[in-house]
Order: sequence, then C-alpha cells, then structure tokens
Amino acid sequence: MIARRWWRRLVGGAVAYAALEVGLELAQADPDPVRLALLVAGSVAVLGLLRDALADGGASWDIEVERPSLRERGDPRLRQYLGLLEAHLAARTPDPALRDRLTLLATRALQRPGIEPGTQPETPPETQPAWLWDGPARRLTPAEIDRCLTQIEEL
Repeated sequence: MIARRWWRRLVGGAVAYAALEVGLELAQADPDPVRLALLVAGSVAVLGLLRDALADGGASWDIEVERPSLRERGDPRLRQYLGLLEAHLAARTPDPALRDRLTLLATRALQRPGIEPGTQPETPPETQPAWLWDGPARRLTPAEIDRCLTQIEEL
C-alpha cells in the first residue's frame, strides 16, 4: 500500500513537471529543466510526507507508564490489599470481603500482647471502630475506607 502511494506521487510529480514545463515554455519563460525537476520532486516529497504524518489522526491507545506499578514490585501483602480495595470499589454488588478484612485488622490491633484472645477485656462501644458491624454487606466509599484505616492505625 505504501509503495502504491509513492508510485501515485511519482506519476503525479511527472504530470506536474510536464504541465509546468509546457506552461513555462508557452509563457516564453525559458525554464531550466533540472531546477524545475528538483523543485517538483522536493515539493512532491514534502507534501507526501506531510500528508502521511497528518493522515492518521485516530486516537492512540498506547500509553507509556512513567513509573512502575505497585503491583509489579513491592510487598506481596500490600499488593493483595491493593487488589482487595480495587475490587471492592469496582464491584457491581457489595462484597463483604473488605469489611471482613478491616474487621480482622482491627481485631488484631485491639488485642494486647500477652493476653489470650478469648480473655481479652471488652472494649467500650464508644471506643470500638464504627465500621465493626455484622449486618448485610454494603459498598464503602473511599472516604469511609480512609477513615477506617486511620482508626486502625490509631489503635
């Protein structure tokens, strides 16, 4: 296809050269054939390259990522949690997986070292994180997830 395009341009350049040569001879301008041929060839080449560069104006889906993703390197547990957060935010229906994972993290943070898990004293309801619930699954907003993670860090 590219070769056919350039053949058409070559034929078009030859026709343009002949038309200019005949037109300048009729006008008694006494054209220099070599200079006229170079002018036509250069014009055809520049216009052809310009047309090729501007012809494909479609959207390009090739995106260069400047920094590597966290999924490609780093802590595997961090990748697992990141995948859990992305899956929760992209899910069509609410999933209890994130809620259960946050509850597990909070329970581990509330456990005091040296105390058996079954003998842990009850925490007062006002100090318990607000997202520890047993009801039906619901979608958490990013702000709620951030608030839950902040509360876990403070425990």
